Amino acid sequence: MRWHIILLHDREAFWNALRGRQLGWRALLGLALFVVLACSLYGAVLAGWRSPRLAAFVAVKLPLLFLGTIAIVAVFNWMTASLLGAGLSFRSTLFVVLASMTMGCWMLLALVPVALFFILTGLTHDGTPEELRYSHNVLLMTHISILALAGVIGNASLFRGLRRVVSGRCPVHALFTIWLTAFAVVGCQLSWILRPFVGSPFYPVAFMRPDCLDRNFYEFVFTEVLPFLVTEAR
Repeated sequence: MRWHIILLHDREAFWNALRGRQLGWRALLGLALFVVLACSLYGAVLAGWRSPRLAAFVAVKLPLLFLGTIAIVAVFNWMTASLLGAGLSFRSTLFVVLASMTMGCWMLLALVPVALFFILTGLTHDGTPEELRYSHNVLLMTHISILALAGVIGNASLFRGLRRVVSGRCPVHALFTIWLTAFAVVGCQLSWILRPFVGSPFYPVAFMRPDCLDRNFYEFVFTEVLPFLVTEAR
């Protein structure tokens, strides 16, 4: 069955199937494949303004970011669920996470035209270094906002899913907060390591940056991107 479509139209049927242990590894792989395809398409749009080669790179790296984050935190999520009495098997934990990620990917697909609009109408390819940097940072924050919106949709689905499948004695809010924190910390730093995603007019096209292990995502956003946008807006 096409569970990624069922999740879009009848999420209750999916959660009932998960509670009834009707979902096997084939269904899990189907959800993972949908995440890969959706992320690849958005990744190509994400970096398409810079060059076709970077678009191809990011079409590979964005699925790696999403699935890599799951792979890194999967055991932690299962262990915390067990400690809090959620009653979830390791496979059920993966299903809950992939289901939420599937909903986020549907949002990414819906926002592909929005991303294309900003690329085609708001991007400056010529100008002074300051103008190029401002244009790049606006594009970067646009994509961060789109990905954040997809994350909100996915996390809302995650919370609803946890409420439907965990045992009654499990504190759902605490489990959700722990999982969300783990995803945020791992996902943001993994995105920093795998950069560039948007690309920059000041750097050559590359699969990964030579300084990929230097600094971190939060330091970059709060010390470079946001202060520059605030200064230019004055």
